[in-house]
Order: sequence, then structure tokens, then C-alpha cells
Amino acid sequence: MATDVNPKITKRDNYNTLYELVSNAGLDTETETRLHDFIDHELELMTQRAEKSKKYQKAHKAADDAMTDAIMDVLSNSTDPICISDIVDKIQDASAQKVTYRLGKLFKSDKIVKDIRTIKTDAGNRRVTFYAVKA
Repeated sequence: MATDVNPKITKRDNYNTLYELVSNAGLDTETETRLHDFIDHELELMTQRAEKSKKYQKAHKAADDAMTDAIMDVLSNSTDPICISDIVDKIQDASAQKVTYRLGKLFKSDKIVKDIRTIKTDAGNRRVTFYAVKA
């Protein structure tokens, strides 16, 4: 098994190295304590930010799952393929961007199919993508 010759040095690693340098620098007690307190505070802030980020990601993933479930419900209850604007109209707090993102994920996971059709309008022809649950 190959070892990484140049491992990634993180911000936490740098703070820990600074802590050791301050401890071994032979500084007066007051300066050493002040620098140790500063480094400890910065490490604590990093830990808090990491926890907050994990909490946000968990909440975001739950919201993502709820909207994906709602989209699948709309597609499952539709007898014909349905376009993005119709899906947005049927789901509360949905936007075209949010629906498009989730439809892309569902399509990549092979749960739905898409059908691109050309529709004639007063302004000319327009291509519209319709989605349906994969049979």
C-alpha cells in the first residue's frame, strides 16, 4: 500500500504545530498562556463551524429528500408525462431550479425517463422536456 508522500496539511494541523512551537519557544509565561488561549479558541471555533456545517447538511438533505419524494409522488400520480412548470405548480415552495436539480438526480439514478418534445407556440417552436416514472 502506497503512502502519501505529501499529505494534506489542514488548518487544524497548523494550529497544533503552532501550539507546540509556542510551548517549546521559551517564551515568558504570560505570552505563552496568551498564545495558547488564542490557539485553543481558534480550534474551538473550527469545531463549532464543523458541527454547524454537519447540522446544516443534515437539514438540507432532509429537505432535499422531502422535495424529491413530492416530485416522485406527482410523477407517479400523473397518467401522462409532465413538464417542469406543471410539477412546480403542484408542489408548495418549489421553484423550477429546485425541481430541475432533483429531476436530474432522479434521471441519473434511472428512476424516471424524459421525453423532449417540440411544441408550436405563437412565437415559434419550443422544446419542452417531459418526465415520467420509469415503468
